[in-house]
Amino acid sequence: MIKESKILDIASENGTPLIIIDHNQIKKNFEIFRKNLPRVKPYYAIKANPEPEIVKTLYKMGAGFDIASWEEFEIVYNAIEGMENEKDRFMNDKTIYANPVKRIDSLKKLADYSLRMTFDNYIEIEKIAQYCRNSRLVLRVDVPNLRSIVELSTKFGANQEICMDLINYAKKYGLYVEGLSFHVGSQCINIDNYAQAFKINRNIFKQAEEIGIKLKLLDIGGGFPAPYEEDVPSFESVAEVINENITHYFDDPDIEIIAEPGRFLVATAAVTVVEINGKALRDNKIFYYVNDGVYNTFSGTIFDHIQYHFKAFKTGELKESAIVGPTCDALDKISLNEHLPDLNIGDLIYSEKTGAYTNASATHFNGFPPAKIVHINI
Repeated sequence: MIKESKILDIASENGTPLIIIDHNQIKKNFEIFRKNLPRVKPYYAIKANPEPEIVKTLYKMGAGFDIASWEEFEIVYNAIEGMENEKDRFMNDKTIYANPVKRIDSLKKLADYSLRMTFDNYIEIEKIAQYCRNSRLVLRVDVPNLRSIVELSTKFGANQEICMDLINYAKKYGLYVEGLSFHVGSQCINIDNYAQAFKINRNIFKQAEEIGIKLKLLDIGGGFPAPYEEDVPSFESVAEVINENITHYFDDPDIEIIAEPGRFLVATAAVTVVEINGKALRDNKIFYYVNDGVYNTFSGTIFDHIQYHFKAFKTGELKESAIVGPTCDALDKISLNEHLPDLNIGDLIYSEKTGAYTNASATHFNGFPPAKIVHINI
């Protein structure tokens, strides 16, 4: 991680609240992904952190991109440098529109492209056929999300019993289903979800083969856990299970396998620095009021059930403390169980592993602006 002395220097120059994004760590995480999953092509999930500088770094590393809207398409398109005559081909070949239900205006804007697009229902097929016929379809399959921190299966994914009907329905409209996709849930800590998902998707591949349809793509989604806590399974252990299942179910080298890592690539690449604006003793616990909160950088406390932790630049006897945000909403509590030395108004503290789903979902609630972002080691 970034050294404390460097964090202080950057905060002194830029003020707080501040998010420092370390691109060396992003590159390291990307290389770890490729080393441990050599068969899988990573398509960075823009939603995790849509900063254009991150897109540029990962593009140079050879990543593809998972987009969920026309706006995210534009972020990728505008960030790509040095290949002006090849942008459209790159977007067709190295992006996937992985939102199973898309806005009509987005489909219209993408009508001249031949992007891969996920879907999971009959009406979506009709929409794509009407507004974006050049699309190459990828069927999103419902798979177990058991014990994933953010469960997605109740909103997306076709039940395996209707998958062949959907593939045939797309064919009726003159659309080609290129492959299947699944998502085991965000911050997946139950590795068995992957094993079950591979088995379900293999069965659908076989059913398609039996009626003469050759599927050629498997998108294994995201969910790769970031190490927020010590009990989170290591990426290496997750990759081991994935590799075993690829070998067992999808050993055909002609089947392209992609994934949508987001959180894993960027979570550990950022540090957030905040300033103490207030201090009070409540029920024998010290409350520190800081200038960032759950409506800004620390929204993951609510949306992702992530427990962020804080460190001080001072030393001393540690006392049980609470860190709460600046708004007038009682919901704005980041952590009620921190252990910090005695701190004063104006002191700075910092939280690591704040690169995913933080600035991406920040608001201006109560008029408080999102944290400033500084990129280093670009």
